[in-house]
Amino acid sequence: MRKRWTGLVSTLCALALLAAHPSRSWAETQSLTLTPANTHATLHATSALSSVDGAFGELHGTLVYDLSKQTCHVDLTMNVSTLHVGSALLRGVMLSGLMLDEDDHPTMHYTGSCTPRIHNGQLQTQLVGKLTMRGQTHPLAFTTVMQFTGNTLTSITSTARFDQRTWGMSTLLHTVDPMVTTQTIITFPPLGSRTPG
Repeated sequence: MRKRWTGLVSTLCALALLAAHPSRSWAETQSLTLTPANTHATLHATSALSSVDGAFGELHGTLVYDLSKQTCHVDLTMNVSTLHVGSALLRGVMLSGLMLDEDDHPTMHYTGSCTPRIHNGQLQTQLVGKLTMRGQTHPLAFTTVMQFTGNTLTSITSTARFDQRTWGMSTLLHTVDPMVTTQTIITFPPLGSRTPG
């Protein structure tokens, strides 16, 4: 009974949170052009020797979102050759044919849509779509957090873990953990400068 009560309270709190952001302060549909200035896309992996953290220097795409419905659609392309990592040696390995294979597959592409849902009494948002990497396309879902300042959406952070072997990447004789974490943070401009969809 207590668990059901806790779930009900959490659901009511989630609905109150949505009510606290009145839709009259938002245009129904907004769009944002994604660039390195407002979008930070990273990869994190671990190996027997060290952690590998990379960030894409060049990317482009679009985000279309409707805050009255708490939905969005993302289309993002990342330039593989602009992946910045801690050392030239690690970068060479990451961009080699065994891993991201920049020569034959110079871009990574993700497209997906997010919708809110109540899970175990908690309001959650998932970004569900497909990632194309090394010429292979497979489903990939992100856990998404929308950050507000007052009534204004200021950022969206999406995080996922995936098995790189699904896309044909090597574990380099089991020296690299096959599980990779990827995160994308989209930061929004001031409300008055946003573009209606």
